[in-house]
Amino acid sequence: MSKRIVFFLSITLIMILAYSYLCIPDKFEIEGGSCYQGITAMFIRFFLTICGVLNVLSIARIGSKSKVKIAKITSIISLMIWLTGFIIHSYDGFLMGVKYFAPLLILNFIIVVLVYRNRENKTGEM
Repeated sequence: MSKRIVFFLSITLIMILAYSYLCIPDKFEIEGGSCYQGITAMFIRFFLTICGVLNVLSIARIGSKSKVKIAKITSIISLMIWLTGFIIHSYDGFLMGVKYFAPLLILNFIIVVLVYRNRENKTGEM
């Protein structure tokens, strides 16, 4: 994998994580009633942090020959976590769910495809 692609993925990941962390919809901030107001946003930000760390690990391991399996596992786990959040929270407001969850979901999918494509290239060389 070229350094240019890794750099582009890293910058895109930083921008999408900043968008997802700072521009959380108001619905998530007020969900939970008076006692638990904001608890949904707290859980979403927690899983966003986990997905961010998993994606960083995956991007960092894309280039190495021996660590392709780690990149594959971390990228798939991140995709599944964020896809689950999308499915759960887009039930009430589909358009809001798409606007909020789609950027990281698309990037996760791209990372998974690049990891598998890179893995096939590495195994073809041996």
